[in-house]
Formats: sequence, C-alpha cells, structure tokens
Amino acid sequence: MGLRLLQQWKPALAVALVAGVAAACGGSGGTDETATKAAEAAKTRLANNPALSAMVAAANKEGALNLNWGLDGRSTLKNLTDAFKTAYGLNIKVTLTPQQNMPTNAGKLAQEYKAGKPSSTDAFLGNPESTFGVGPKGQDALKKIDWAKTAPWTKGLANSDDTALTWVDQIPGFTYNTTLIPKNEVPKSAQDILKLTKPIASTPYAAQFNALGAKQAMGADGVRAYLRSFKPKGYLGCGELNRIASGEFAGLWVSCGVNIGDIFAAQGAPIATTVLKDAAIISTRYVAIPKNSAHPNAAELWATWLLTPEAQQIMYKGDFNDNPRLPGSKTAKQIAGYEAQGVKFTKLDYEFAAANPDLYNARFKGELIKLLTGK
Repeated sequence: MGLRLLQQWKPALAVALVAGVAAACGGSGGTDETATKAAEAAKTRLANNPALSAMVAAANKEGALNLNWGLDGRSTLKNLTDAFKTAYGLNIKVTLTPQQNMPTNAGKLAQEYKAGKPSSTDAFLGNPESTFGVGPKGQDALKKIDWAKTAPWTKGLANSDDTALTWVDQIPGFTYNTTLIPKNEVPKSAQDILKLTKPIASTPYAAQFNALGAKQAMGADGVRAYLRSFKPKGYLGCGELNRIASGEFAGLWVSCGVNIGDIFAAQGAPIATTVLKDAAIISTRYVAIPKNSAHPNAAELWATWLLTPEAQQIMYKGDFNDNPRLPGSKTAKQIAGYEAQGVKFTKLDYEFAAANPDLYNARFKGELIKLLTGK
C-alpha cells in the first residue's frame, strides 16, 4: 500500500521510483534465484518429515490459497507467495486481496464464522488486538494447532494458546520529513513533539495511543492529558507517507512502523523515523488459521513457511522488518540498538492484549479518538 501511494508523491520522480521499487522490494531480477533457494531449503526440511510431506500433498489437493492481506512493500506479498509455491512444488491458485485494515478483517472473519460460512481468507494476519479478538477468549474463530508437529522450526514462536504464530514485529515512532525537521530539531520525547511549530499529522483512528496508556508508558490518565495538548494539523493513514515526503506535513505521530518510513526512504523520499524514549512501542504481527478456512492445509503450510529463513529474508528485503525471535533477525539488531540508547519499549503482543483489556475496549479507544480529532 505504502509504495503505491509513494508513486503519487512527485510526478517527476515517479518513473524513477517505480523502477527502484522492483529492485528494493524483490522485483523480477532476484525472484527466480530466491525461489530456487527456497526450493532447495524446503527439500531439506521435507526429508524425514512425513507430516510435512503429507501436508504438502493435502495442500496440492485443496488446490487454492486465498489471502486477504496487505503488506507495505509493493511486491513483497507476491514474491512471498511465488517463492512459497516453488519451495513446495505447489500447483495451487493463490488469490491475493489487498487489505491492511486488520480490525476490519477480524470483524469479517467473526461474521463468517458465526454464519457458518468459509472464511474469505484462509490465513488470518492480525495485530495483537485483532488476533486476541478472534481467538479463544473472543470470537473463538481460530484453530488451535500443534505448529511444531509439522514445522519444528516454529517451536517457541506460537502465542500462549497455540492459535497463532508470531511473524514480524513493527516499531511505531515519529516519522518526519528530513528537509523540514533538521537533526537538531528531531524530538527525543513525546513532549518534544508538542513544541514543534511545523504541521504534524496523526491518524484519524489514534493508532497506538491506547497502548501508550499502559502503566509502563504514559498511563491512561497520562495519555488523556497528552492528547488534550497534542493538536494535529491533519490526519492520514499509516501508508500515506507521500504526504510527509511532499511537505504537506512535517511529520506523523504516531506512525505505524519504522519499516514503512524505510521503504519510502529507500526510494529517495526525504523520510526518517525516530523512536521516542518515553513512548516506544514494539507491535507483533501474527498469522493464524480460521476454523472455517476453506483450504486449511495450504494455509498452515503457508503460515509455517513464513517463519523459514528464506521467507524472512524476502520479507525484510521488501518490507524492512522480520521476526526478532529468530536467528539472524535484522529487526532484533535494530531493537537492541535502540535499547542501547536507553529506549524502553512497551511490547504489544497477544499476551499484552489479554492482560490489558481496558486499553482495547471501544469506550477508551473512542475517547482517545475524540480527544485527538475533536469528533
């Protein structure tokens, strides 16, 4: 989504950016080689693993995989699915429906499950809140799976009730235009943002501000007080960083991830993201299988493959994030770098959502949106 919007940034640069996207986000130049390496690695995993071999056969028999997913890199998801099919020798039809709104996807999944209909997405991609909401303590629409039975490399990567696998982590922060906010003016704290005189935008849905209501962050009363002082000059979606790059706004607070800004910056946009010491967040993305998945074997095969080194490399190449719980993670090094500078993160995962229901209820979130937008 982000890079499609980036093409609207500056017409004179659009052609160059489109060409650059293919290189930075795994365009056709490296896709065949990547898929070949994925197939070689999968051959090793399939050896002496009859359960995994049986799942590959079952997935081929199902013949399809439907994904209502949205990623930030222009070609990341297609590159992932192409390599996935090559890796396991799958002759299945993959249907990709771009959708980044996780709460909307969760609501749709819950409705389909209650109605007894097959889920429109065979594998669910969600943040902690939406994954918890459709999990056993919510709508109970997700399968409980012994993930390591067929995919031993996923051991230790499941949530507490085995309904979802951690996939990647995102690091929200303050994303800004480097030509409008020089290094000596870059805020170091949430309070510093209140001192900026240049126009700062926020999201209309108050992204991540509810999480800053955690006791280890601002606290509920603290975030309320903060939003009474923070007056955005406009509102935009997490993928609309073209409006920061163009200079319409000098920054976005809270942005949805350092990685999204990095995607824009890789194409020449004057974009950077800083993580604030007193308002630092790590948000996990999960992959789960709906109980009413139309193609459950293909879906589980897909979910576990996403945690392989080759899939993680494709993901980082296209979206600049990966799973810090895995060896060789670049996101893990990034997080360690911030922590070495004294940054203390509030980690938003499935267990955090379970332990902090007050931060996720509609009343509190609605209150924050009203404070932020005045509506």
